[in-house]
Amino acid sequence: MKRITIILTIFLLFITGCISLDKDVDTNLTKDAVFSDERYASGFLNSAYREIINGYNRIDNAMFACASDEAICSNSASSVHAFNNGAINQAYNPEADVWKNMYTGIRKTNMFLGELNNTIKTAGLIDKNSISIANYKRMKGEAYFLRAYYHFELAKRWGNIQLVDTVLTEESSLAVKQSTFTEAIRFIVKDCDTAMVYLQNPLLAKSQPITVDNYGRATTASAIALKSRALLYLASPWNNSVEDKKLWKDAADVAIAFINSVNGSSNLIALDPAVFSAAMPTISYISIPYDKEVLFATGYDNRNDIEINNLPISFSGKGYTNPTQELIDCFDPIKGKSIDPMNPYANRDRRFNLYFYFNGQKPLTTRTDTVFTYVGGKDGLGRSSTATKTGYYMRKFTNFSLNLSKGETSRRAWIHFRFAEILLNYCEAQNEYLGSSDDDIVSDATIYDQLNKLRTRGGVATYATGSLTKGKMRQAIHKERRVELAFEEHRFWDVRRWKEGTLYFNGTIHGMQISKNTDGKYSYAVIGVENRVYSPKMDWYPIPYTELLKNPKLKQNPLW
Repeated sequence: MKRITIILTIFLLFITGCISLDKDVDTNLTKDAVFSDERYASGFLNSAYREIINGYNRIDNAMFACASDEAICSNSASSVHAFNNGAINQAYNPEADVWKNMYTGIRKTNMFLGELNNTIKTAGLIDKNSISIANYKRMKGEAYFLRAYYHFELAKRWGNIQLVDTVLTEESSLAVKQSTFTEAIRFIVKDCDTAMVYLQNPLLAKSQPITVDNYGRATTASAIALKSRALLYLASPWNNSVEDKKLWKDAADVAIAFINSVNGSSNLIALDPAVFSAAMPTISYISIPYDKEVLFATGYDNRNDIEINNLPISFSGKGYTNPTQELIDCFDPIKGKSIDPMNPYANRDRRFNLYFYFNGQKPLTTRTDTVFTYVGGKDGLGRSSTATKTGYYMRKFTNFSLNLSKGETSRRAWIHFRFAEILLNYCEAQNEYLGSSDDDIVSDATIYDQLNKLRTRGGVATYATGSLTKGKMRQAIHKERRVELAFEEHRFWDVRRWKEGTLYFNGTIHGMQISKNTDGKYSYAVIGVENRVYSPKMDWYPIPYTELLKNPKLKQNPLW
């Protein structure tokens, strides 16, 4: 399945009711006809992937990173600014459609699961032969994964959601109780566990080469990755106010079991590359479809809108995503080097050159093109209405080699889970589980080992076992997440789950003003660019007002 085909042109769905109920409309085929036909039944499950979130430029052509302290959107008209100026409320949220879309995905998966033991089985589609039995076993696992994924995307935004494991009518939807975040995560974890049971087969196991027909589908590794993230969120201060250590241990155990299971497994799941080269033009896990670091991603599309919206302005881009100085400062010098304030972008973590476009950079060694973001430079502050506000542009997902004037495209997917996150999940959970005080020395070598894999890949100094206290280790892990997972829609949620929104998302966000001197050298001055607003109630989204009107049993989140 190179691209997940939507077959519901024959079985249309539309949305109504408090939990986005979809109803049959008059078509040429009935529901029974759809689920008794081998092509249509499997196509219906394919359609359940339709609501998977694609993170590229999804908020008015802005990256969601611009809603955090990772970046600023240079397009003043983008609704992404609402997250930063306190404009979100129960009647307005640029992510309001996520509520509807996720429940649409949930309903589709529930319909498929419901028909598996009814119309699909009765029609003899499952038990035709060993291949059909394996296929439907796999599809059942996919459906449970998708249902878990959709519930998780709801839970991390709204916390107190409704858990749905059956196909609802308008009447029955009003009886679904509102769960707590803890209840939601337990439900999600259970679905992940069930998905793993049914995905344990050669067709979809990540330990076997994934065939072209199965590209884009969930695998066992996808379900483990979702479970790992869900348990980490459950254990976080956001939810774990009583500091229950067992929650951290549960999260750590899942992550390390997965890490240990893939070590030595023919290298089919691994960091890719193991070490970044200074001359690398792109990142393997972004540029290579179904790379061995990727555990779950959307289908791959040929596209260039990522470049159109984000390349520096002199390279035919709009330059919307401008990394902040706060993010820039998190990138350490290469091991054995130091950062020269008069040449601040040299000798940095190898990820630096792959994540950012910055002043004086030649993005490709095979071309002479240079990025100039100094005041008066062709990509500099004030050069156009959408030129960088911070002195930087986002490079991470872009393909600089594309010729946009010729309409060239490259194949990209949005990556939801990759192996590097599992390493970080383990480090964080294990560090929080061990020790009773922030002053206790962290002596567990496995934490250092996993964290140092990422730092080694970036070419920066590693931490010696026993060199950090629990508090210092926490800071190191949080910083490494900020660097490694930059622009991948983690920071927005990480800061919330750590309950540090007022620390990082409230106040002035900075950039770098670069001036070219008469001698050709540059001067650098940190400047304030945006003033952000954040209050504790913003840890969770307000439940949409339209949903409250539909169902009087729904209660608004605290402080909204």
